[in-house]
Amino acid sequence: MTAPETSEVRSKDVPSALMRQTLLDPERLAAAEPGRERPPRRLLPWLDVVVLGGSSVVDRGGDVLLGVVEELRSTFAGPAPVDGGTRLLILTGAGVRARHVLGVGLDLGLPAGALAGLAATEAEQNGHLVAALLAADGVSYLPHGSVARQLPVHLAAAPAAVSTGYPPYGVHEFPTAGGRLPVHRTDAGALLLADAFGARSLTYVRDTESLAGFEGAALTVGDATERAGGLPVDRVVLDLLPRAKHVRSLAVVDGTVRGRISDARAGRPSGLTLRAD
Repeated sequence: MTAPETSEVRSKDVPSALMRQTLLDPERLAAAEPGRERPPRRLLPWLDVVVLGGSSVVDRGGDVLLGVVEELRSTFAGPAPVDGGTRLLILTGAGVRARHVLGVGLDLGLPAGALAGLAATEAEQNGHLVAALLAADGVSYLPHGSVARQLPVHLAAAPAAVSTGYPPYGVHEFPTAGGRLPVHRTDAGALLLADAFGARSLTYVRDTESLAGFEGAALTVGDATERAGGLPVDRVVLDLLPRAKHVRSLAVVDGTVRGRISDARAGRPSGLTLRAD
């Protein structure tokens, strides 16, 4: 048999601006930046994303978690999105059990990708716990695959859904120069997910101790980067927020004070406000 003609081979190609190109080409990526003729579209502009810290909220037990759950439940009676209402995606982080398993994994010499999967398991367990507390309201836990493909359907039937905030990088977690701990944890995953859906708001819920020195503060990413000491969010958020297409600010609130979560969702200053430069 003879080789097919070149024209026959080319006829099977699909003409595209990305033909024989790489998605790492900055000139190609520039065409998708905001401000172009067709800016990115918000998929769920009525979505509020609330992130419950594993150590600072879930691990605190009923004294803190039940109060947070009740405040979230109090917002479920609002109107549907078609009538100007909102819907809620609750994301949970990992806590003390993940720290323990990460310590064991480090002792065993496991790479960052394996450690990420282990920590994500506890974040999922916390999500199932929160969903169980809200089960009577029709709220259920959704794994990452269902969030990506079916979240609008679930939110059409229920006022909220629960998932894990840990990004699904797994073994593909980025290696870091400073150590083997996964750098993309709950805070990073929540921001990436909220931005992908074009969420209306993003709120991280912590406890009083986590927000010490930050109550009522309003910082830009530049301010926070120059600030010495710890922050109530992972520092990788400072790298991601300026690149986000839709989420240009986020709030970190004290969940032990009733009303702070609702204030943040309504755009009222509460806790720490972090804005992109």
